[in-house]
Amino acid sequence: MQHEPEEQTFQLQALEIREPDGNFDPKKPPESGEEYLMHMLYERKRCPAVVTKRSPKIRDNAGNNTFEMLDNPALPPFKCLLTTPEWRAEQVKSFQAARSQVLVLRMELVNHNYDQSGEPPLTSDQEKWQEFCRSQQPLLSTLLHLSQSDLEQLLERLSKWLQDPESSVDLLQDVWLARWLYATLVCLHLPLEPHVFSNLRYIARSCIHLRNQLNAEEVQRAAPYNLLLTLIVQVFAQSDFKDYI
Repeated sequence: MQHEPEEQTFQLQALEIREPDGNFDPKKPPESGEEYLMHMLYERKRCPAVVTKRSPKIRDNAGNNTFEMLDNPALPPFKCLLTTPEWRAEQVKSFQAARSQVLVLRMELVNHNYDQSGEPPLTSDQEKWQEFCRSQQPLLSTLLHLSQSDLEQLLERLSKWLQDPESSVDLLQDVWLARWLYATLVCLHLPLEPHVFSNLRYIARSCIHLRNQLNAEEVQRAAPYNLLLTLIVQVFAQSDFKDYI
């Protein structure tokens, strides 16, 4: 409970990040979450190769990055598969607490000159990426080595695996996919680029479609989809999906 005000403040700052002004010193280590986000925005704008252009090596091996557009999903057939406001509030609180912990850890690593330029374990081969994610937990020791561009690319891959027509995805059984989706959302830097919101919306539609296939008795199987939908709607502000939670 003692961390709740900090979590709320961090989320507000992330969504209302201020542009660096004349008093901004890029050489001064950030002393707050707001300053950290200002540093991130300052650095991203001066690194176009990282922010606006992905590596050809990554793009070529990832295949077609254009998803097949999902139809507007139907409303849930069984109201019992939806969530309560109390449940959603608890999930958002836990998620914000995790994001706050990652922010603090990143600031500590910056202060200790942590080298984040090391190669991620896998960056270009989609099949090997999936094999890695299936067999490994989404540990911070891995995720903190991924740049924002790598995290965005990973989210795109996860979205494609979620809506793979050749496999019957069940996030309660395919727990590896649910864990990596959640962890990647936790570690994404805010604010996000428009194409990242597009991936979030694909994930939301996929979750709605998959949940709509469940029976009224399968409330437990609906939980992972409801969790991702709740975060996309309430944390990442895709409020036009609010009728689905």
